[in-house]
Amino acid sequence: SARDRLERTLRATGEPWHGGPRSEPARALLAEYAPAVRRSLDDFDRLAAEVRDRAATPVLTHGEPHPGNLLRQGDRRLLLDWDTAGLAVPERDLWLVARDDTDLGLYEELAGRRPDPAALALYRLRWSLEDLDDFLVRFRSPHTAEPDTEEAWQGFTDTVKDLGTQGP
Repeated sequence: SARDRLERTLRATGEPWHGGPRSEPARALLAEYAPAVRRSLDDFDRLAAEVRDRAATPVLTHGEPHPGNLLRQGDRRLLLDWDTAGLAVPERDLWLVARDDTDLGLYEELAGRRPDPAALALYRLRWSLEDLDDFLVRFRSPHTAEPDTEEAWQGFTDTVKDLGTQGP
């Protein structure tokens, strides 16, 4: 699982990484932020238990309802790319589409259900941890200095630093 791989990667920060030009810088940055990443994993476990204990009714969720998966067709909006669909609490999607408390209030008014702050935090944190794992797989694997690598590097550094300042 991504979780297991992330924990193995954290344990491997004491050894050199040889995948490519961003391997060692990625290792060094992860080593620096390892306590924050471990704290984030602990926070994830705590939030998951809290959300699970509430036993909210699951609904069909998309999993990645970002603008890249939204097609405008006249006045219609179509949500594309359903490969990550699943049954979960609504917050699985809400954390990504609700810009602020006004949006969450509108959801509550329309759905008759107040969004759970712990579930919103859980799915926000899950996204960050999964992104972190994806970036680390890339930088520990063979890679070269290309524009995509530099874009991934920026995403990686932003994600690691955000985890260092994030609280549930």
